[in-house]
Amino acid sequence: MPVLATIITAVCFFLLLCLALWSQYRAPKWSTLSLNLLGLALYVLLLHSLFGFPSLEELQSKGGEGNQFLVLALAMYACMLVGMAAEYLYHYFDGPSPVAKKFDIGTFLKPFLISPLVFVPLAASLQSANLDLSHFDAPRLMVFLVAFENGFLWRGYFSRKLSESAKGAEPAGAAASPGK
Repeated sequence: MPVLATIITAVCFFLLLCLALWSQYRAPKWSTLSLNLLGLALYVLLLHSLFGFPSLEELQSKGGEGNQFLVLALAMYACMLVGMAAEYLYHYFDGPSPVAKKFDIGTFLKPFLISPLVFVPLAASLQSANLDLSHFDAPRLMVFLVAFENGFLWRGYFSRKLSESAKGAEPAGAAASPGK
């Protein structure tokens, strides 16, 4: 398993664990916590048996470009996570009285759990670009701003992808026939 995929998976696992513990703190139910921890353990065992997770061994690519891509991808992933946090805070403060609202850690962490689904297309587009971090200029800044934007607009991206997959799952005649 590549280092980037291992790190992203480990971060998501940690966030799921934090969410399970937070749920236990808010509404103590030992049976629910036990099931959550069992599910997470089975998840890690499945990942370990299929992909060797956790593995921090990186296959070296020709020319040593793998490390530069990894650094750039991690920086973009961090920018995307900051964008997701900024989106929550924007909606939290967007209202008459943010003091009256209660900060919901579950709603705050929810986009981090699906962050790999939002990040994969961004990382794929980066892979074909020839970017060098040694000279930080406007085009390279735009890459990080686009990562932040993808994080900030994660709800729209995610709902669009879900609707596209739902359209692809419809039977061939269902879209053409009039409503019943």
